[in-house]
Amino acid sequence: MSNPVYDLDRAVASASQSSTLQQNQALHAVGAAFNWWGGPGVICFAALLWLGGRALKRARVSLLGLRGVEAIALASALGSIVKGFAGRARPFVTPDEPWHWNFMHGWTDARYFSMPSGHTYATIAFAAAISVASARWAPPARAAMIIGAFLTVLLVAFARVYTNQHWFSDVLAGAVLGGATGFLLARWHERHPRTAFDRALLGATGEQGAA
Repeated sequence: MSNPVYDLDRAVASASQSSTLQQNQALHAVGAAFNWWGGPGVICFAALLWLGGRALKRARVSLLGLRGVEAIALASALGSIVKGFAGRARPFVTPDEPWHWNFMHGWTDARYFSMPSGHTYATIAFAAAISVASARWAPPARAAMIIGAFLTVLLVAFARVYTNQHWFSDVLAGAVLGGATGFLLARWHERHPRTAFDRALLGATGEQGAA
């Protein structure tokens, strides 16, 4: 079976699984590190920003973390529904055959939980949300933070393909879902400041724009 998406999936998988790349210990270390970051790492970091900022009464930091946590949670909820229904086989299950879909099978078998990439949508949802939530930060600090956040997204996407957990189209779909979710969620909050939700979870630090 062939179409442009599947052809690209196969080409990227073939390149990433080549013996030259797979024998590179530095790439193995990058893959392991960013597989961790895209799973528990980014979740723990966002929670640390939120709760640590609240404890230290640093409103902007706490707000950043809360938006990140919200974005990850919402993207994960939406993405998990799609993954369960889609039932796409992971590349290590059907090597060189990216066209295997088993509708609804993702709910019962993690090997068919490939589309979209959860690690990718979690990290890009966090990156998109903090990009919006940091609008009042000084430009140099904001630029460095945004560049760093989106760089981790690229490395997580690479790690998921390199370790043969996802097809390339899985990470692209994850990027679209997570990016849209994080951006739209944070923008909604910008248009609806000081909600009861924010007052409850940010406490005394929840003043928009506070230092």
